[in-house]
Order: sequence, then structure tokens, then C-alpha cells
Amino acid sequence: MDDFELLKRKIMRARGFNCNCYKESSLKRRIRIRMNANNIHSYSEYIKFLTGNEEEYDKLIDTLTVNVTEFFRDPETYDKINVIVLPELTSRKRKEGRKIIRIWCAGCASGEEPYSIAILLREYLGDKIDDFIIFIRATDIDEKSLELARKGEYKSDVLKNMKKYFIRKYFERINDSYRIKDSIRNMVRFEKHDIISGKAQRYFDMILCRNVLIYLSRDTQRDIFEMFHRALNNKGYLIIGKTETMHEQMANKFELIDLSERIYRKIS
Repeated sequence: MDDFELLKRKIMRARGFNCNCYKESSLKRRIRIRMNANNIHSYSEYIKFLTGNEEEYDKLIDTLTVNVTEFFRDPETYDKINVIVLPELTSRKRKEGRKIIRIWCAGCASGEEPYSIAILLREYLGDKIDDFIIFIRATDIDEKSLELARKGEYKSDVLKNMKKYFIRKYFERINDSYRIKDSIRNMVRFEKHDIISGKAQRYFDMILCRNVLIYLSRDTQRDIFEMFHRALNNKGYLIIGKTETMHEQMANKFELIDLSERIYRKIS
């Protein structure tokens, strides 16, 4: 077995990351980025460098995963959340006399998704938003992305799917950028977290993990679905990427709500 195959296996064992989902040329090009950053010239040398180096693993995984992020990416998904999920969730909360809504955006990159969810909630609830205590937890393994998310400043290209009304209402123009207003920023809490760790907070009403699972092996996906199941309240919603699928061993624990937008609800 050559050194490149050994490196792929090492990454798989350490992080559950399925390198085989990439074309080999693309994978090698991305690994070379990290090797060059550390002045390393061979795969065998990089294997040694990775051993026990969790910080480098984080940087490597971030380089391998393509984070194409923008506000309201896949607008149809947000439409379905607005039409299906939020009415049922808020109605149920009112009937139960519970005011807390807890949402987790896993793999949040630079914050576009959790801020989009915060805007969606503000628009849906309107002047009734104070009826609820809303907690949006947004996590990622990359600290640099989290720093950008906390700063909340974005170029116009990531706002292309957003209604102009939303931009005027929820952003401030800062030179050639747009800064999210505090009314939205204060709804979101950013934290560093690796979903592969298997550790998670609990009692969430909605979890979004979109376009993250596609990079992971099927066994790792199963473990993450199990973690999400534990983390969700009963009847809580799980939303994954449009090209991702529920693990077959977890299918009896989630009800499919919308196939095209990959919206599921915990049933057991």
C-alpha cells in the first residue's frame, strides 16, 4: 500500500472522514495545500506530522470540506421551514406552555445559515417574538470561520438569495460590506465543536446539518444521526442537505416530512 493510501486510512480512522468521496486529483491537491503550509514534501512525512496533532487535523478537514456558504442557500428549504416547521413548532410550544425554542446549526461555517434562521424566525413571529426565548447554537470545527461569523460582516455575493427588504432591515452598510444588526446577532451563539466527537447538548427543537454529512463515511453518518436523535426533543426536526440521505439504520427513528428538502422529525 502506498503512502497516499496510508494517509487516507489514517484520516479515516482519526476523523471518520471518507476521502473516497473525492476525485483523487482533487483530494491530492487539497492535501498538498496543508503540506505546503507546513513545508512538508512527502505523504509519509505528513503522516508523521499528523500523529497526535489535533490542530492540524482540524485545518486539514477544513481544507478538504468545501464550504460554499451564503444567506438563504437553497431558498426552497427555508420556504418549507417557514411553511411547515415553524407553524407546527410554535403552535405546539404554545399548547404545551413552553416558551423556549432551541435550534442547533451544525457545521455553520462563517455564520450565514444560523443568521438566516434567526431572520426567518423574526419575520415569522413578528411582534410575537417576545412570546418565546430563542436560543440558536451554531457550531463548526474551524475557529477562523467562527471568528468571521461572530464579526458578522459579509460581502454582497453571499447575500444574493436574500430579499432586498431583509438586507435593508437586518444589515448595515459598512464600506463595501454588510454587517448583521445586533437584533439578529444576539440570537446566535457560536461555539467550536466537532460533530464527529459524538458529544452534544440536548433538548433541541430543530437541528440543521446541511452539506456536511456528504463528506463522511456511512458508519460515521450513522453515529452522527444517532447523536442528533439523542440531542432532539421528541418531535424535533432534523434538516440535512438536499443530496444527503437518512441512514437506513436510523430510518425508523425519524419521520420523513419533506423529501425534496430533506426535513425529518424525531418519532421515537
